[in-house]
Amino acid sequence: MPGMPPESLVPNPSENTTESITDLLSQRLGLRRHAMWFGQARLQLEQDNLAVEAGSQFEADWIHAHFKGDLKEVAEHVIGSPVKVSVCVRGDTEPARQATVHQPPPDRRPRRPRKRFAGNQHRLDEFVVGPSNELAWSAASRVAAEPGDCPVSPLFIHGSCGLGKTHLLQGICTRYRDSFGNHDPIRYLTGEQFTNEYIASVRDGRIEEFRRSMRRLALLVIDDIHFLSDKAKTQTEFLHTLDAIHLTGSRIVLASDAHPHQIRSFTKGLVSRFLSGMVVEIERPSRETRRSLIKRLADSRGLFLEEPAIELVASRCIGSVREIQGALTRLSALVQVRGGTSKAVASETVSQVFEHAWDTSQPITLDRIKEVVCTQLHLAQADLAGRDRGPRVSLGRGLVACLARRLTDYSYPEIARTLGRRNHSSAHAAARRIETMVEEDRTVRLPGQGGQDDGRVLVRELLDRLQHAISHP
Repeated sequence: MPGMPPESLVPNPSENTTESITDLLSQRLGLRRHAMWFGQARLQLEQDNLAVEAGSQFEADWIHAHFKGDLKEVAEHVIGSPVKVSVCVRGDTEPARQATVHQPPPDRRPRRPRKRFAGNQHRLDEFVVGPSNELAWSAASRVAAEPGDCPVSPLFIHGSCGLGKTHLLQGICTRYRDSFGNHDPIRYLTGEQFTNEYIASVRDGRIEEFRRSMRRLALLVIDDIHFLSDKAKTQTEFLHTLDAIHLTGSRIVLASDAHPHQIRSFTKGLVSRFLSGMVVEIERPSRETRRSLIKRLADSRGLFLEEPAIELVASRCIGSVREIQGALTRLSALVQVRGGTSKAVASETVSQVFEHAWDTSQPITLDRIKEVVCTQLHLAQADLAGRDRGPRVSLGRGLVACLARRLTDYSYPEIARTLGRRNHSSAHAAARRIETMVEEDRTVRLPGQGGQDDGRVLVRELLDRLQHAISHP
């Protein structure tokens, strides 16, 4: 019929409903908590029944005890009618038990598969590699597939949230299983899960069983290891676990938001063990890496973006991969609301997604702009108002003038005064100089920084970083 989207673009109603439930549940629980307990779970909706398939019995019990009410409320909000929620282990048709109070102690033990990895959605060959994460990806590939002794174990990956640490960790598990088969026992879990299982084993008198299950692994992968900070007994148990696994030649991979030296209240023994292997950082993705990510994620959503649209997303989403995912999710919803299209999405449509992207709870001031620019260029704010005409100071003045015109309503005379200049034409010329550098795709050297292109960065990219930092204090 006229006006109908192509059949291949018509979404499955059940899938869309499940995605809506997942999105709302993630908002309700928070991204970290949702990923921790539902990252490996599957949701299936059939009529008025929402089935949750967990990766292990322990996870199924936890979801049933702590999140069943949230699941029911979210599902009923999306569907608009009463919903029954059942929780079971993947591959098992029996729902998680309704209560544990009257069960004998043996039945209260978490029954997780110890000889296999429970499965996930991430693979190393799907990871978008760029200068910011190339070393981490290379080390992860070695841990996952290199036969014999692995010199990069223990591997400690650190970086800000949303940069791909969990993707790498789960990808390691998947490739290890593909390389060495299912006979080797491997385990992926979070720092919180390790802590909860340890506490439960002590409480139930099953500490030796817990130790056997951990120390006989061929590969132990723990995400968010910083969760163990301020937990002295759990840290001691984990230290012994690391030593036992290392003595057998097995492999250990850990991830955290911070370098081992920066994690609060970690024992010297643990920090020493972490540093004995390879410690590698994942940095924010470069512009080209972001463009590659945008293309791949858009393609997975059935979106076709014009080049200006890709460039717009790349310029706005510089903080993390999750920012890109969120932007494309909103864009996909906007396209679907308009009936879907097989044509490429234009930058005008993308602009609507970012219409309020730079809104902040407080007005942006010239002092805030100068503070961020000086921090990035390693300048004192007094340098901007001084007589120094060196390239770094001149660049700082130009960036302040350009950003002030982009982000505020300050006039050129006001900008000139804050830069210690008598004539407003100097501020106008400084801002115009930066805009010309953007148009010509010119680069500048960032002082005190190594990395890509020996410390050089596109002026366009530098402006995007500064704008993001100013708008997200």
